[in-house]
Amino acid sequence: MRHKASGVEADRPAVTPSPETAGDIMTTDIVSVSVGSTVRDVAVLLLEKRISAVPVLAADQQLVGMVSEGDLLGRDAADRVARRDWWLALLRDGQPLAEPLEAIVARSVEQVMRAPVITIEASAPLHETAEMLRVYDIKRLPVMREGRMAGIVSRADLVRAMAAMIPQSAKGRSIGGLAAMFAGMMRPESRPPQAPASTLPSAAREDAPPAITAEAFHTLVTASKQADKDEVIAVKVQAKEEVQSRIKLMLQEHVDTQTWNTLLERARAAAAHGEKSFELIRFPCDLCSDGSRKIDVGEADWPTTLRGEAAEFYTRWERDLRAAGFGLSAQIVEYVDGIPSNVALSLKWND
Repeated sequence: MRHKASGVEADRPAVTPSPETAGDIMTTDIVSVSVGSTVRDVAVLLLEKRISAVPVLAADQQLVGMVSEGDLLGRDAADRVARRDWWLALLRDGQPLAEPLEAIVARSVEQVMRAPVITIEASAPLHETAEMLRVYDIKRLPVMREGRMAGIVSRADLVRAMAAMIPQSAKGRSIGGLAAMFAGMMRPESRPPQAPASTLPSAAREDAPPAITAEAFHTLVTASKQADKDEVIAVKVQAKEEVQSRIKLMLQEHVDTQTWNTLLERARAAAAHGEKSFELIRFPCDLCSDGSRKIDVGEADWPTTLRGEAAEFYTRWERDLRAAGFGLSAQIVEYVDGIPSNVALSLKWND
């Protein structure tokens, strides 16, 4: 499948003058595969397009994984070089395969893809893009805009951008501050400040008491109840806006090495105090692509739904700690009105 702003490394756009963000240098004319594609489909596509990896997209164009040549052929470089040509050519030519191999290439892409996927926002500066490629030792990063894949940026894109920026003059950067709070809206008295009180009508000088009727009291009760309802609604709206702001931030923030090492030291301290696990991160359920449904019901492929910071924590655990015997659990830790609200990822060292 080929389309604008949804896949990998096809035609390269010219680098824009003075690129500053991942969105400025990303490739937008990209190649992808859909959920449900087979290993054979991916292998043929890699061969025909002369690329090494493709993103996997769901029916709604949501990014759910990445699958590379290495996922199909194994991670050993020498083995990959030795087998690449005959493997891909065999699939392309449609020659009959031995039964075990036939079973392998008939597997769905979901069984071999890498998930969750480390991503970067289109607005991320170039130095942050370079750091992500370095820290996670990857060749390419899907670039996101408003929750959807807008392109992909590779090491080669970054090198071209750096070349275009030489020589580069220093650029001042401004940092937006917090929005100013609204001032009070009380209106001044309508009476001119120098006007003598005697010039005002007697009705204005001496307010008449409100009528004492049951209907008036009933009106006060109704107004009070409505005010309470309005306050509850306002609180819920504000809470929802705060959650959305937090999700947006967590999609843009990244886990640096210092933060990771600090958390591991805290986990060590927790173990020294007899604890069997340590909470690494807590995040809103909507940070997951499915609203944390798979985590809530305990489906085995829940990691594929992680996004942003949560996906990076999972990747770091898988890369640095899994082989050392550590586990990682995900569970709903907060509910609001019976609906899952927050998820926690916890590092475990005891069953």
